[in-house]
Amino acid sequence: MNPHLLQRSSLLTGITSLLAILLAVTWTVSFFYFIQLHQLKVDSNISHHQLGSQISISLAKKQDAAAANQGQGNKSGNGNNNPSNSNDVHIVFSTDCSGYQHWQAIASYYSFRRAGHLGPITRIVSGCKPSQEEEIRTEFHKIQQNSNNHQLRLHFTPSFALGGKHYKYSNKPGGLYHWIMNHTTLEESVIALVDPDMISLRPMVPQLGEGMTPTSVTRDGYRDLVEYRDEHGKVLLLRQKHLPTLPSRVTKGVAAGQHFGIGGLWASSGTKNARKDFREFNLTMVCGSGSPCLNNVPLPPTTDGSASSNKKAYTTRELADENYAVGPVYIASTSDWMDLLPRWHTFTPRVHAQYPKLLAEMYAFTMAAADMQLTFALSSSYMVSDPGTMSTTEGWMWIDEYAEREPISIITREIEQRPVGNTLRSVCDGATSNSLPTKTLRRLEKYGYGNYHGSDAFPSADERGGGALPTVLHYCQNYKLANHTFAKRKMPHDFFRCNGEPLEFDVEALVKELDSIENDGGFSETQKKKQMRTGFMLCHLVPLMNMALIDYKLD
Repeated sequence: MNPHLLQRSSLLTGITSLLAILLAVTWTVSFFYFIQLHQLKVDSNISHHQLGSQISISLAKKQDAAAANQGQGNKSGNGNNNPSNSNDVHIVFSTDCSGYQHWQAIASYYSFRRAGHLGPITRIVSGCKPSQEEEIRTEFHKIQQNSNNHQLRLHFTPSFALGGKHYKYSNKPGGLYHWIMNHTTLEESVIALVDPDMISLRPMVPQLGEGMTPTSVTRDGYRDLVEYRDEHGKVLLLRQKHLPTLPSRVTKGVAAGQHFGIGGLWASSGTKNARKDFREFNLTMVCGSGSPCLNNVPLPPTTDGSASSNKKAYTTRELADENYAVGPVYIASTSDWMDLLPRWHTFTPRVHAQYPKLLAEMYAFTMAAADMQLTFALSSSYMVSDPGTMSTTEGWMWIDEYAEREPISIITREIEQRPVGNTLRSVCDGATSNSLPTKTLRRLEKYGYGNYHGSDAFPSADERGGGALPTVLHYCQNYKLANHTFAKRKMPHDFFRCNGEPLEFDVEALVKELDSIENDGGFSETQKKKQMRTGFMLCHLVPLMNMALIDYKLD
């Protein structure tokens, strides 16, 4: 063989070997760095096919940064009532890429903006095709650019739907987990998670009981509630009185949220007292052995080494009912979200495997909170949704108060002209297709919330009547009255467009129907209340949607 060729071959072999060694070293270093960065922890009781969902990511650096911000918050406003406190609250909501959730996302953004919320608002979008992502990015960029407002943000993630797209609600924990893992500049110390089908009346603030005095409700039907008033006597929060003491504000280790009727059903799992869906439910398969999420855990061995026959209850049904019966709105410190999201994301498929129903991700959330012992201060006043519920876990008491008579000195000329004795119509009186009812505007003016179409004819601030309002309207029901229907699945997906038409609205027909119902002896008081609440939702959702359309066109 040619000696020159042999020499070249040897040289090439040497170079190849050197490259292989370098690649091996690089891979080893990279893998070591990966392990150090993610601090992989695997439960030895879990099978290998579950390994991917068992990875627990260490977020120490981000948590330290969040903790450093925690408690600093906004210093410009004092008290729960000051909307400027909302600048330290980052609102997020999760959607897919469909037109159905696209219009909801736009409506939600504009409602929070009009309500006076000052903090960022991020839409997390999961599972888009490239063309869908480009379309959404382009539209949201125009909204942000033309409004010269940097509140609105986007984050795209892969799909986290379970069972091939069968259960898409797992996109919520998966999407948020992806967002917070890839978001390096979270400056706000508090994050509020809402649903896209929520439309806001008030800004989201971190204050809870700070500077407020509780007052028991004496009204029949609501005696299990307590209201919290600020130093000016304004009612700001409503909750059931049997709950644990209301903390001052959301901070590390202290979260808050909407009281949901689902309660702590899961805490009785595997016991004779459990509901049907949870009689065979295995909490250990979700939270792991020894987790505080479990409803009974063996005590440590006795001093002689024998196993104890006693059981120690970690999360009892009572504890779960009072601290984990929570749903959107969820509000927690950024640091706590960083601990909670890996758990929620991991627990959701485990819950769904045993409970393959709509609320699987919500139950997974509460189990994740119990696993890290993050208790939630439950409130009724973050939302109203179902006009038919008589549960005081929703803030309908404040809406039912619309029907109470006002002192004659503060009744406007328009309301003075109503038929004597008719009060149900108060939830709609004065509304137009793009302006809220008179009583609602009076309440908003009194509290200083947002930029709504007010009236110069309102009485002075000292004379204004009206009580409080829920933070959001959750339009997950169908609302029908007087030939009006608001159902999110019937909304046109292209509602928000430059030549879009506003929703039709005939307030005269609505108040006439409410007058008729009030004077009809065939309706019980409960039935009248349900119809009035339905009228409230219609006379707010339609104008708010149309106001959002106006804002969209201006942007």
